[in-house]
Amino acid sequence: MQIFLLKDLKGHGKAGDIVALNDGYAKNFVIKNKIGRPVDNAILSQIKSKTESDNFHKQTEIAEIKEIIAKLDATPIKLTAKVGANGKLFGSITATELAAELAKSGIEIDKRHIVLPEPVKTVGAYKILVKFPHGLNGNINLIVEV
Repeated sequence: MQIFLLKDLKGHGKAGDIVALNDGYAKNFVIKNKIGRPVDNAILSQIKSKTESDNFHKQTEIAEIKEIIAKLDATPIKLTAKVGANGKLFGSITATELAAELAKSGIEIDKRHIVLPEPVKTVGAYKILVKFPHGLNGNINLIVEV
């Protein structure tokens, strides 16, 4: 019997999956305990509409991310910092500071997407990787000045 799972069923599938189960197990346990429902046309159309909706939202999100990546390439970020005698910064520039500076210029990025292999501690130009969802990547052009 084909069952649409409403909850996770250990050893068989997760919520939202369609699984084939023995008739007795399906009727006496899964359906009775409201873990799943028998598959019918209503459920199939519901799954189809949810899939279409998810795809639409994913495409919209990808388009928004691509716009942000284009803005990042066009907008270099300039930060001024105090420098010590040996040419190193007092403190360092972190992902939080970069996200705040980008927000000032109208680009909203979550600080967790900014990849800093090590904090920026010297004056100069840097290209910093930003990893977005769906496998999209962009770069922040950072210029640290005195």
